[in-house]
Amino acid sequence: MKISILTSAHKHDDDRLYHHFAKSLSKKGHLIDIVSNDCDLDLKNKISFSSFNGINYTRKEKIKIFINKLSSFNPDLIICLEPITVIASKKFSRNKNIKIIYDITEWYPSKNQIKSHRYGTKLFYSFLYFGLFLYACYQSNGFIFGEYYKSLIPKLLFPKKENTQISYYPDFEYIKKMKPDLQKNVLRLCYSGNLNIEKGMINFLNVLKDLINNNSNLKIHVKLIGEFDPVDKKKCFDLINELEEKINFSFYDFQELSNYISLIKDTDIFLDLRTLDFINSHSLPIKLFYYMGLQRPVIYTDLKTIRKEIEIDSFGYLVNPEDSKKIAELITNYQNNESLYYSHCSNAKDLYELKYNWKILEGNFIRFIESFRSNNE
Repeated sequence: MKISILTSAHKHDDDRLYHHFAKSLSKKGHLIDIVSNDCDLDLKNKISFSSFNGINYTRKEKIKIFINKLSSFNPDLIICLEPITVIASKKFSRNKNIKIIYDITEWYPSKNQIKSHRYGTKLFYSFLYFGLFLYACYQSNGFIFGEYYKSLIPKLLFPKKENTQISYYPDFEYIKKMKPDLQKNVLRLCYSGNLNIEKGMINFLNVLKDLINNNSNLKIHVKLIGEFDPVDKKKCFDLINELEEKINFSFYDFQELSNYISLIKDTDIFLDLRTLDFINSHSLPIKLFYYMGLQRPVIYTDLKTIRKEIEIDSFGYLVNPEDSKKIAELITNYQNNESLYYSHCSNAKDLYELKYNWKILEGNFIRFIESFRSNNE
C-alpha cells in the first residue's frame, strides 16, 4: 500500500510517526510519505518526506497544501494525527475509496490552544476545538488510541468504528543501554521538554534546592534539554542563578531522538514533576517508557493514567509535585540505599523487556493498518 502520514503539530522525524509507525510499515513493504508543516523537506525514498514550512500559513492554506501533497502521492490509506489533517484528507478522498485513520494522542482542546486566546473567549474556543475534534472523529474510518482515557469519548460516540490502542513503547533500537552506576555524593539528573511552570520546572528546581540543604557535600550535575517558555523564563532563571554556585547546569536545545537518548543515558534518576490538573492527570507521558528502557528509577507526579497503566511502584514513586522536601527525601534514600536503587533499576529493565517495548505492539499495529487494505479490495 501507499500510505500517507499527515501531521500539523509534530516534526517530520517525530518519535511515534516516523521512528515507529513509518519504519514498521516500511519494513512490511509499504510505501510511506510523511507530510508535516515544520520545515521544507522533499525527500523521496521508501519513507518519503513531503513537508513544508507552515509558520506563515492560515489553517485554510495549510489544508490546501496538505491536499496538494496528497494528490501528488495518491495514497491508498491516510494516517492523520490532528483534526486539520483529517479535514484535508476527507476533502482529498471525496469520491475515492481511501480510508482515513485518526491517531488520537492529544486532548482537544489542548491547553496550548486555549492559552493563546483572551480570557473572555476561552470558553467559546473550547467548544469550537472540541467540535472540530468530534467532526474529525466522525469523518475518520478508524482510530488508533495512544492511551486509555483518550479513547473514551470516540468509543462512546462512534462505537462501530474500528479501533486499536497503540501506546508509546519504544523500540529496542533506540534504547542506548548504559549500566546504572550510582556514585557516592554525586547525582546526575536531567529535565527535558517544554521547560516551564506547568511542566514542573519550578518544582524540579525546588527539589534541587532541598537536596543541597540536605547534603552540602552532594555534587549535582543537571542537564536541561528543551526550550524555556518566554513567560516563565525569568522565574526559572532566578532560581537557576541561586543554585548555580552549587550545581553544575548544562543547557541543550530539543534533540533528535537518538541524540536525546545518548544525552540522558547517564542520568541516575528521572524526574517529571508537571502540575496536577485534569489534562496532565489523564495523559500518559511518553518519555516514561524510555526511562524504563534505560533501566532507571523514576519519580513522577501522581497521574491517574500512570496508576492505571503501569506498575510504577516497582521502579519508582508517584508524588505530589509541589512537595519538594518529600521528593528530595526519596532521592536521598536512593543515594543511601543502593540495594533499593539497583532493585528498581532491574525492575524497570525487566518490565520494559517483557511488557513495554515496541515489539509487543508492532504486530497489532501492522495488522490493524493492513486490515483496511482488505476492506478496500
